[in-house]
Amino acid sequence: MIEHVTDVQVLRPARAMLLTVCQGRVWLTRAGDAADHVLSAGDRLAVAAGDCLYVEPWRRGEAARLHWQAMPRPMPAPPIALRVLLAAGLRGLAGGVLALAQRVEARSPAGAPARPPACPVA
Repeated sequence: MIEHVTDVQVLRPARAMLLTVCQGRVWLTRAGDAADHVLSAGDRLAVAAGDCLYVEPWRRGEAARLHWQAMPRPMPAPPIALRVLLAAGLRGLAGGVLALAQRVEARSPAGAPARPPACPVA
């Protein structure tokens, strides 16, 4: 959604949004925020659902153009059963990697260096 701001507007999004200034400069005050914000073209501000914003052009008589974009909804945490299953699978994978490393180490000749020697410098 694109919005043209020519005077003070009170905005209260119903869901989390990303506010982008497309043109001009705005003075923005957010209820409960001790700091005011001055945003110029290209600047962005994340706005929580229900935040009350007072937005006006930086200079009287000048217009600003704003773009509102919905923030992606956070992914819900997987159910506890899935987390337990994933943890068990990862533990099994780690155990397999450890066993493989131990077999490789057992096949190495005694006293063999852990790494191949570096190339001699000419």
